[in-house]
Amino acid sequence: MRTDFTFLALGAAMLAGTSAQAQEDPEAGVDTPAVIDKMFKCRDVEDPEARLACFDREVGRVYEAQTSRELVIADREQVEKTKRGLFGLKLPKIGLFSGDDDKDRVNEITAILASAQKRSNGMYIFELEDGARWLQTESTSGFQRYKAGDTIVIKQAALGSFKAKVNGKRAMRVRRLN
Repeated sequence: MRTDFTFLALGAAMLAGTSAQAQEDPEAGVDTPAVIDKMFKCRDVEDPEARLACFDREVGRVYEAQTSRELVIADREQVEKTKRGLFGLKLPKIGLFSGDDDKDRVNEITAILASAQKRSNGMYIFELEDGARWLQTESTSGFQRYKAGDTIVIKQAALGSFKAKVNGKRAMRVRRLN
């Protein structure tokens, strides 16, 4: 059963192996936190009263895990927003975004510049509206002037590098600063 929610087990539960530890759900093909898996297993209880008691008990445990931040629940929109915010950063593969295959991977972002600061070497530091900062790492020919409000498109390029186009002008190599 596939839902519109991605469950992320974070914090102490993940490190200490407590009740939010993930279990492989072969039907869904995703890692399901144990506290959620126990709730799902309530569906298999045949007696209606016992099934309701099981759901009441396990939903209470899920609520406690979420309230204590042992379990974080995020929908696809929140996961996508997080992936876009992390675009360009070199992070270890930690499996927080299960199903992170090629079709779900963010390979390009389009954003608005909050600022563009020209450095003494002629290269720019681009700050996006979300606070991400990118450094131009190769010069471009011709006169270039960038400013707040310009549209920037940053794409993943070969060998882990990135290329950016501002207002559709010639692409330049960039790297993420923060």
